Amino acid sequence: MNAAGPSFGAPKKTHIIVIGNEKGGSGKTTTTMHLIVALLRLGFKIGSIDIDSRQRSLSRYIENRKNTMTNHGASLPLPQHFVVQRSPFNVLDEAEADERERLTSALKVLMAENDFIVIDSPGSDTYLSRLAHSYADTIITPINDSFVDLDVLANVDGNTLKIVKPSIYSEMVWEQKLLRAKRDGGSIEWIVMRNRLSNIDARNKRFMTQVLNELARRIGFRAAPGFSERVIFREMFLQGLTVLDVMDTGGSASVSLSHIAARQEVRDLLKTLRIPKVDERVAEMRARETGHEASNSEQPAPVTAEVKPSAPAPTPTPTPTPVAAKPPVIGGAPVSAEKEALQVSPAAYKAATRPTEPETEAHESMREATNAPMTSAGSAIRSAAAAALRNASGNLPWRSAAEPTTPETPPSKPSLEKAS
Repeated sequence: MNAAGPSFGAPKKTHIIVIGNEKGGSGKTTTTMHLIVALLRLGFKIGSIDIDSRQRSLSRYIENRKNTMTNHGASLPLPQHFVVQRSPFNVLDEAEADERERLTSALKVLMAENDFIVIDSPGSDTYLSRLAHSYADTIITPINDSFVDLDVLANVDGNTLKIVKPSIYSEMVWEQKLLRAKRDGGSIEWIVMRNRLSNIDARNKRFMTQVLNELARRIGFRAAPGFSERVIFREMFLQGLTVLDVMDTGGSASVSLSHIAARQEVRDLLKTLRIPKVDERVAEMRARETGHEASNSEQPAPVTAEVKPSAPAPTPTPTPTPVAAKPPVIGGAPVSAEKEALQVSPAAYKAATRPTEPETEAHESMREATNAPMTSAGSAIRSAAAAALRNASGNLPWRSAAEPTTPETPPSKPSLEKAS
């Protein structure tokens, strides 16, 4: 038997995803459970393995989920779950052989019945963890967005932010890639997801982005955004629920904007995997949702009887009096017979025959201000419109040069002094 583990012979159809990081507290179990439920709700058959047999965080999560189903009668999808125990043997070679047999036996059972196998690993360096990494098709490494967590991937110079060398976990992943290629010629896709991202554009966040992008080019992984710092990712452990369960079964009353944003982060994680059959299933789901929304929008609205009052008779519009194209000239030129018949003064005749004043923006504003409500805001509107009308009156085309554009200055009082 190969020291790196046995090959499974014929090409397997089951995709193995390992969630791994040798540092604890990075969100491995939360990521694992949300990934499992997301794939289950896409209609895939999922197997899960917990190789952290001491802490058993994933196993406890699934147990809480089963209790919720029993106590509340909820219908929730579940994976086919295994726990791989560490070997009780003290001799290293015997212990490794025993653990290799335990893991490969669980993989064979799950591969026969499932589309995906998701493995949650411990936050430490163990033989089981290294062996599980070597069987992965995809490795997802969650890290908190800090240089403390980044240290497990690379040693970074604090003054220049240059990468000194890859760290212990990066070297381990590289070794498992070589073992996988030697065993069956397969390759491993490595994704590093930044968990607990802050919404603030802090300097630490920018430095992390810079170093991670450089490290990704150097040691060969894809950097991806993970889950933000949200309470809802932690508060549902005791019920064994995920954000997707709350969104699908919780009802609109219990769903907040934080739930919607968290669900989108889970969907972005699925997109980051770049697994063809997952992308196809997501596309089908979106097409069904789009079709459902379109069918709802095409449904006719209910018709209600409405009694409409009869329209009032139209009021006849008075015919405007035509205005002469050229007004008669006052002063110097003969006055028309029409003026003589009316027997009016020249000033009155000029005012009566003045061409219609063209509409201006100031007039329109004044007309709107007339209909404004009698409030402080309405008073302000009327005052502004009146000022605009006064300012615009000086440029009216019918005003002649003889007429003043500003109020006339009242005549001064006569002086009592005699002229010299």
